[in-house]
Amino acid sequence: MKMRNEHRKPGVHARIALQQFKKVFLIQIVSMIVIAGVSLLHSVSAAYSSLCGGMVFLLPTYVFAYRALMVRQVRNTPGAVITQLYTSEIWKMGLSIALFSAVFILIQPLNPFSLFGTYIWLQLTGFIAQLRLNNSFLKL
Repeated sequence: MKMRNEHRKPGVHARIALQQFKKVFLIQIVSMIVIAGVSLLHSVSAAYSSLCGGMVFLLPTYVFAYRALMVRQVRNTPGAVITQLYTSEIWKMGLSIALFSAVFILIQPLNPFSLFGTYIWLQLTGFIAQLRLNNSFLKL
């Protein structure tokens, strides 16, 4: 016997959030590629350090969005939604720590300025793009 909740489509708010996430994520991917291209003018080490910094940011962000927005829940109560958001954020932080550790251990030589610069730039880009996409903030 299958439960009815397994085949439900996501709600309106989840679909809007997913559309906004896809737009912001695409902007961040393009931004990472541009930064890596500009860094390539400096050195190959700076370019792949930029790519590593971008991937350290983008992979956990995608995992968070997947777990928070795309995974269907059996119960759709406010408490279950909050629990899902918190567990998704914990997975995101753990994956970020693991990826930073792997990059520092496995990638040699590494340009820390390019790595952290790209990571921080992608965070700022996501924040600004999210503000631009969400018109309710612009009306304040």
